Amino acid sequence: MSRVLAGALFLFVSAALIVTASARAQEGADPAKGKPLYLMYCVTCHGELGDGQGPVGKTLDPPPRDFTQGDFKYGNSDQELFDLISNGAAAKGGSALMAPWGAVIPEGDRWSIVKYIRTLKK
Repeated sequence: MSRVLAGALFLFVSAALIVTASARAQEGADPAKGKPLYLMYCVTCHGELGDGQGPVGKTLDPPPRDFTQGDFKYGNSDQELFDLISNGAAAKGGSALMAPWGAVIPEGDRWSIVKYIRTLKK
């Protein structure tokens, strides 16, 4: 087997394993687990109720997203919300004030935060 073919096979298998692990993390997401994580990482800007009225959020321009409206600027799917939490809004051309959390919050916990945010819509 040539080195190129072996390398391509390695990349294919690695990608398949990553996708499988990510799918498991998403399937195991739990809004009950997401709530304390939200309170730890998100509440200062987005507020305890998710209305964008956290103590820091009240001072920001642009203001943080109001999750009680259930309307998201960069897409409404769980994947798009997860990507925004992971990579920050600047990655989508938005405000750098919404920091990337991907290096701080483990993947499964980010999925649980997404599920919890979904419960905040009125």
